[in-house]
Amino acid sequence: MKKILLASLLSIAGISGYAQTYQPVTSKNKTYLATVKGLSYTYKDGIVTLKNNGNYNLGTVSIIASSKADSTLFGIVLFEDGLEKGKTVKGAVYFTAGLGKDSREIPLKEIDQKNLILSFDKATRAQH
Repeated sequence: MKKILLASLLSIAGISGYAQTYQPVTSKNKTYLATVKGLSYTYKDGIVTLKNNGNYNLGTVSIIASSKADSTLFGIVLFEDGLEKGKTVKGAVYFTAGLGKDSREIPLKEIDQKNLILSFDKATRAQH
């Protein structure tokens, strides 16, 4: 039921003309899949809201962003302070563009937000 609702919301968001792409988890690792099951996040104006409705307290979660329009754009938000079951946190995305020594921080106003592709990068369970 949740997957149907999520798919419906994402398809509606795609039609709206101002929506990011949320990539599904592609890992086959059963431990990782169990860790991210129940996690959800949304992006709006440089802020990611992460909700933990899963079965585990989390230690670290990172979400990355790339762009359909700029292959050198990279964004990341780190949640390193842990996230207990049932809690929600917000974090700002740090964006850079360019390659090597030409890499530079990009302010949010220069980001084409509708072309962002967001995905989980890392999720670990807390050591409790």
